[in-house]
Parts: sequence; structure tokens; C-alpha cells
Amino acid sequence: MWRKVGCIALIVVVVAIIVAVVIQQTKGDGGFSFHVGSKGKTQDEDKKSDFETARIDNLKLTVEATGSTEPIADIDVKSEATGRITEFFVEEGDLVSKGDLICKLDQSNQLLVVDAREIALKQAKLAYQETQEATSLTSQSSYESAYVSAEANLRSAQEACDNAAVSLDRIRELHGKGYATDQELENAQLSLTSAQTTLDSAQVAFDDAKTKLESFKNTSNTNQIEQARLNMKGAEVALAEARKQLGDSVITSPIDGIILEKSLDVGDSVVSINSAYGGGTSIVKVADMGKIQVRTSVDEIDIGKLSVGQTAVVTVDTYADREFTGTVTNVFPQGVTTGSGLISFIVMVEVDNTDSLLLGNMTASVQIEAQVIEDVLLVPLSATRAGEKPDTNIVYVLKEGEDPDDPKAETEEREVKLGDTDFVDVVILEGLEEGDLVKVRGFATQFQFD
Repeated sequence: MWRKVGCIALIVVVVAIIVAVVIQQTKGDGGFSFHVGSKGKTQDEDKKSDFETARIDNLKLTVEATGSTEPIADIDVKSEATGRITEFFVEEGDLVSKGDLICKLDQSNQLLVVDAREIALKQAKLAYQETQEATSLTSQSSYESAYVSAEANLRSAQEACDNAAVSLDRIRELHGKGYATDQELENAQLSLTSAQTTLDSAQVAFDDAKTKLESFKNTSNTNQIEQARLNMKGAEVALAEARKQLGDSVITSPIDGIILEKSLDVGDSVVSINSAYGGGTSIVKVADMGKIQVRTSVDEIDIGKLSVGQTAVVTVDTYADREFTGTVTNVFPQGVTTGSGLISFIVMVEVDNTDSLLLGNMTASVQIEAQVIEDVLLVPLSATRAGEKPDTNIVYVLKEGEDPDDPKAETEEREVKLGDTDFVDVVILEGLEEGDLVKVRGFATQFQFD
């Protein structure tokens, strides 16, 4: 007996499934109807009218998308100091305030580098001073000696030239009186010419020595001195860099937030952010979770409806019954190709997270209020049906004089032109007037069995 009952029950279930799959809503009231009741229905629900009124109202259009949450402000905390971590005071998930201690560094190695650079600078300074003194004394003495010698030679040559001129005058006078021979006169002329040549050469040598001495006094920084000065400056820069990398051995949080990631631990080495290699070591990542943003992906069909400043409603599975209010802050101008070959655009939505309920990388559903179309004729989307002609739509309008509460009230088919929809209501562009009653429920369901 129970086996028969079980078989009958199984047949009933199978038939119910087939009925659910092949149900097709018909256009009119004819055909074989099948109604599924609910034990929880009230008497008011059973008496609910099958018609609703075409009305003038506003239609709010939304764009739906999914994405993931992420903090707006997250900072990789690095150090201006170089050293090894000796103490760590935070763990992932800890709340920190600006200035809170994160870790301390042992900088003994870097201190040795600073000491070495200080010694190198002192050596460079001494070398510079010694070069200045040695070069100045030696070169000036040499130039002054050359000048004095050239000056003495010039005086001697001038004196010899003057004496040769006096001697020539005296010989000429004696030659005129017949007391000096022609040879003596010629010799005196040659002596004056030679003395004048010597004087000219001495003058050139004196001028050259004078010029060199004056040039040395005006520009005493020789190449050797300049090189020593540059070496000293290079040592100063190297010391400043070593001190900068020494920095502060105490690392603190730069903002109020939560520790998202902890990259190092006690004993690990930290490279200064001022180092030329890699831009420094990341110690922890701190994020301000007071403001969260949702990174969503919107289909290119809808992207033209969105702009910065639009309001959004965000929900997450963890708090399914709670809505978070957000604002569109960025619409990326460059689309990306998805795995299915479609184009989508990244849209950022900022969400107030004062209660700190939202965490990083949560899956979020977003509804963005893209547009409000005001004062349009609306009917429920459930009132529309596909027409017999391609790309046409129809509704069933209550005939004049019929009672909308009468289950057998007669309707007339009317073709309509549809506009935008929020998938609850739809805009009627043509075919209806305000106040028309359209059928939205109670359609007969027709079954066809082969």
C-alpha cells in the first residue's frame, strides 16, 4: 500500500515540475487555467484587483554593478633610517593613531658609516687647507722672485744703455775735433745699439714677470686647489647622505587607521627610503578605514549614464539587511576587455564607513542612481506583453463600463510604445492615457501537451 502511495506522490511531483517548466502566459482570458495557491494568503490578497492605473510619475533609473571594497587612503610605512628591527609593537588588524609606535631599529652599522664619513670629511678639509697653503706660498714666491730678477735686469740694461749713449756723444765730439778715429766712433755706435737691444729684451722679460705675478694674485685658486675643494665638498655630501639614512630609529604611524599588512618582523633589516636601491623597505601598510571605496565594473552600455557625484546604494553579503550610502567619485575614461570579450569601465564609489563595518576586499553590490525622468506616463512592467508583430508590445486595457474587481471583466488589446524602465515600472510613450486601467495579474495560463 505505501509503495503505491509513494509512486503516486512521485508522479504528482514530476507533473508539478513539468507544469512549472512549460507554463506560458497567454494574451487573453481563454484557455486552460492553473492557479497555485498559498496557505499564507490573506483574504485581502485574494481580493486584490488584477488592474492598475496608468499614472504620471517620476521614473528613477539605476545602474547596477558589483565590485570589491578597498580603503581610500592606505600608506606603505617606510623608514628614513637604515637598520635592523629590534622591537615591533603592532600586529595586523591593530588600530593605531597618528604617532603611535610601530617599531624600533638598531642602527649600530649605520652609525659606523656616519663615523667613517665624518673622518673622510676631516681628511678632505685638511688636504684642502694644505693644498691652499702649499700652492700659494710656493707659487707666489716663484713669481715674486722672477719679477725681482726681471726688474733688476731691466735697471741694469737701462743703465748700460744710458752709459752707451753718453759714450757715443763724447766720441762724436772728439771725432769732430780730430781726436778720435772713425773706428772708435763706429765702435761706440755699435755699443749703443747692442745696449738698446738688451734693454728691449729686459723690458719684455720684466713685463711678462709682472703680468704673471699680478695674474697669480688675482686668481690664486689653481687646478690643484680647486680639486682639493671639490673633494671636500664631496665628503660633505656623503656625510649628509649617511646622516639622512640614519634618520630616526623610532618608526611611528603617519595616520589614524588599521594595520592591514605587516611585511617585516623583529630581526629583519630595513633599508632607508633615501637609499638609491628600491626606494626603501615597506614595514607595514596602514589604512584609514573611515572612508571606503568600492571599485566596480560597469558595462559600456550603461557607462554613459554615470557621472561623478551621483548617489549610490551599497550592500554587502555580511550585512544583507543594511544599505550603505555612497557617491560616485571617479569614472575611468579607459575601458577594459573582460574575459568574455565585453568592454567594461571602472567606476569608483566612496562610502562612509564611520561604524567601521566594511572591511577591505568585501564583495559589494552597487546601485547607482543614474537618472530621474520626471512627469512621464508609467505602468507596471508586468502589464506588458510581446505583440504578434516583431518588435511590438501590447497591454490589456479594461473596457469601458467593466468592473476591475470582476475576475471576468473584459479587456481590449492595445499596442503601446515603451520607453525606459527600472524593471518595476515602464514608461509608455504611445498607446495609453493617464487613468487607463491595465491588467497586471490574473492572466490565464495555458498548457499545451504534445
